[in-house]
Amino acid sequence: MENIFISYSRKDTEFAKKVVECLKAEDMEVWIDWEDIPPSADWVKEIQKGIEEADMFLLLASPDSLASMPVAEEIKHAVLNGKRILPCIAREIDVKSAPTTISHLNWLFFNRPQDVFESTIGKLLLAIRTDLDWAQAHKRLQVQALDWQRNQQEESYLLRGKNLLDAEAQLAVNGEKNPRLTDLQSEYVLKSREIENREIEEKRAKDQQIQLEQATSLRLRRVTYLISGVFTFIFIMLFIWLNQITSDLAIRSIKDQMLALIETSSGYISGDKFESFLKQFPEPTASAYNDPYYLDLLRFVNTIKDSNKNIQAQLAIYVIAKEKSTNTYSVVASTVKETPFRLLITSDNPADIHIVGMSKTIADPTTIYKNENGGWICSCSPILNSSGTSIGALCADFNDSLLEDTRRRVTTALAVVFLVVYPLMIVVIWFITQSVAPRVFGWMKKPSF
Repeated sequence: MENIFISYSRKDTEFAKKVVECLKAEDMEVWIDWEDIPPSADWVKEIQKGIEEADMFLLLASPDSLASMPVAEEIKHAVLNGKRILPCIAREIDVKSAPTTISHLNWLFFNRPQDVFESTIGKLLLAIRTDLDWAQAHKRLQVQALDWQRNQQEESYLLRGKNLLDAEAQLAVNGEKNPRLTDLQSEYVLKSREIENREIEEKRAKDQQIQLEQATSLRLRRVTYLISGVFTFIFIMLFIWLNQITSDLAIRSIKDQMLALIETSSGYISGDKFESFLKQFPEPTASAYNDPYYLDLLRFVNTIKDSNKNIQAQLAIYVIAKEKSTNTYSVVASTVKETPFRLLITSDNPADIHIVGMSKTIADPTTIYKNENGGWICSCSPILNSSGTSIGALCADFNDSLLEDTRRRVTTALAVVFLVVYPLMIVVIWFITQSVAPRVFGWMKKPSF
C-alpha cells in the first residue's frame, strides 16, 4: 500500500482535502499534518518522521506554499532522504520561485482552465504507482540507515544475510533511478558489507577450529553411538515385546471380568417369566412401562450397574429379545433412560455379538461398536426358558475408554520401569567408551618406525 506525504499551505486546505479523498479512495495511506500529528508531539520531529517513512512526497504548490518556510524545510528533508517528489500546481505560481531542487521535475497542473481535476488526478495516481517497488525499497533502506545513524552506528542495526544481498541488488539495478541514492544509504550498505565479510571470516575460522576438534573425537563418538544404537534397538524391541504380552494379559483380564459380570447376572433372570412378558407385549407400547415385571427388570439392570461402580468406564446394561428374523433383535429394558421399549435393531453381520450372545455367553473386548455416544465393547449371555430355548440375552456395553485406559496404564507402568533403567545403561556405556576407547585410539595414532 502506497504511503504519501502531502506538503501544502493552510490556504490550500480545501484543495488538499479533495486530493486526500481521491488518494484514500484508491487505498493509499496519506500523511498530512491536520490528522497525523498528536497534540503533544514534537511538531518538527513528527513531520520529519512522516517524510522519512513515506514512499513519495507530494507537494501542492501555490504562491503561499512556495513562500512558506515550513514547506521549504519539508522539501529539503525530502531531498535529503532521497524521496521521490511529485509537485502539483494547485494555484498559479511563478516557477522561478520554486526551489532549485525541484524546479527540474515534471509538474502536474490543476490550475489551468483546460485542466480537469478528475483527469489530472488520474495522471497523479499513475505517476505515484510508477516504479513503486524501487520507491518502497528506497524508503525501507533510508529508514534503516537513519536508525543506524541515530544509534551511534551500532553494528546490530546493519544489514545481514539476505537483507544485505537484496539491498545490494536494488542499488545495482536502481541506483541511477529516481528517487536518487543518498550518501547515507551508500555508507550504510558499504559498512554492512564490511561487517558481514568480517563476521564471515571469523565464523570460517571458528568453524575450522571446531572441525579440527571434532575430528579428534569422531572415532570415539562413532563407537559410543554404535554401541548405544545397538543397545537402544534391543531395548526398544524388548519393550515392544513385553508391552504386547502385558497388554494381552490385561485385555484377557477385561474379557474375564465382562464374562463373569454378564454370565452371573443373566442367571437371575427367569426365562419363562421373560418369555411370558414378551408374549404379553410383543410390540412397542406405553402400557408396558407400568407393568410390574418390566419395572422389576428395569430395577435389576440398574442394580447390576450400581453394584459395579468400581469399573472406571461408562457401563450400559440392557436386556434384548429375539425377533422373528434371525438378524433382528429388540431392546426390552436398559439402563440408558432414552432407550424405548422394544427398540428394534437389525444387524447385517451374522457374527454380531448380540445375535451370537443369544446362543452362548460371549465377550469381545477387541471389537469396538460406534454410535452417537462413542465407542463400546460388548458382552452378552443368553436367557433360556425351562426347555433350554433361548429367549433373548442380557448384555453389557463398556465404553472403549476401559480398553484404552487399561492399555495406557500397562504401557505407562512398563515405560516408567524402562525409562529408569535405560539412562543408567547409557551412562554405563558412555563411561566404558570414554575410559577405554581413548587409550585404544591413542595407541592407533602413534607413529610406527
